[in-house]
Order: sequence, then C-alpha cells, then structure tokens
Amino acid sequence: MRAGLAILVTMAVVSSLAIPVVIHKRQVLAEPSVEDITRSLSSPAIGGRVFLTAPQMAETRDPTKWPVVMRSLLRIDRPLGYGQWIWNDRGVGPGRTTVRVDLGTQLISVFRGGHEIGTSVILYGAATHETPVGQFPILSKAADYHSRTYDAPMPYTLRLTADGVAIHGSNVASGRATHGCIGLPLEFARRLFQQAKRGDMVLILR
Repeated sequence: MRAGLAILVTMAVVSSLAIPVVIHKRQVLAEPSVEDITRSLSSPAIGGRVFLTAPQMAETRDPTKWPVVMRSLLRIDRPLGYGQWIWNDRGVGPGRTTVRVDLGTQLISVFRGGHEIGTSVILYGAATHETPVGQFPILSKAADYHSRTYDAPMPYTLRLTADGVAIHGSNVASGRATHGCIGLPLEFARRLFQQAKRGDMVLILR
C-alpha cells in the first residue's frame, strides 16, 4: 500500500472491536453531491479521535512525501458540505504543524504533532489557473491581505509560492474556484492562521 491519508481512509481492519467511522468524503467542484467513504479500525475512537495502530502509523510514513507520522485522525460522523469544517484539538499537545491538501477529495487536513486537529472542504484552482502540487513551506503570513492583482480580500493568508499561490479565507461555495490558491471557510482559515508558523510544511496532492 502507498503511504498517506488516502490509503487510511479506504482500508478496513477486520476485528471484533472494529468501529465503523466515516472519515473523509470525495468532493468535486463540478459535482456538489458527496460520496461517503467508510472504514473500520481495530483501534478505539476516543474523544472524537481515532488512534492509529503501530502498523497503520508505519504505513503513513514516507519522508519524501510527508514529513511526519500520522498518529490519529478526527472522527467524522457525517459528510462535509461546502463551507463546512471541523476543528478539534482537545487533548493534543504542542508539536509541529503540518498541512495536507488533497485536491482529489477537495479537503484540507491540519496536523499537530501527527494528530489531525482540523479538516475542511476547500476551493482550489480552475483548469485555467491550476493549483500547484508538491511540498511548500509557508513563506509568509498576512492576516489582512488584499490582492492587488485581483482586487480581492484574502484574509488570513499563508503564502506558499513566490508568484502568489496561498492558503486564505474565502467564500467556499459550490461552483466556485480560485486562481490557484487554496480557499478556506473564514473561521477555519483564522484558526489555521493562528496555528501555523513560517516554515511549516504544506503538502498538496492531486
């Protein structure tokens, strides 16, 4: 199996203690309906969180693609729609912040010390302005940024590239897209902005 969250959201572990958990959903701009992807884990869900077993953690480790070992994921019991998000860092101690953006599922996941603390439906670049993929350190932060190029507010901006691709607050709604940036619901963007630091790594996958 390939390492990464995409594998974790689809694999099933057979056990008498298995707990069915809806973790992540596929969302496509051209198709606003959502498809639930379910899985069962042998490890228990504690406080809205699913803790990975040692073999599962080992499968997520790939230093060339993801800088940390995933230790737990948020337990999500419903599909997320446009503009919806979940943030739960209760019981999660300090640690390195890493961000994973999956353009295929149209979701962002925020991790602290390997524990997922937030997830949200996103907007991303249209076909004429595609969002780049790869690993990007956060270059700068601006809480009240206004784009001169597009004459548009981009609150809670986390800049990823020299040519202006960033993560920022946006009106996340069906049918909308960006000029390459990652658009987040405003309150989720604010929380991520407070959590993230310059140099933190963002992984964008297609």
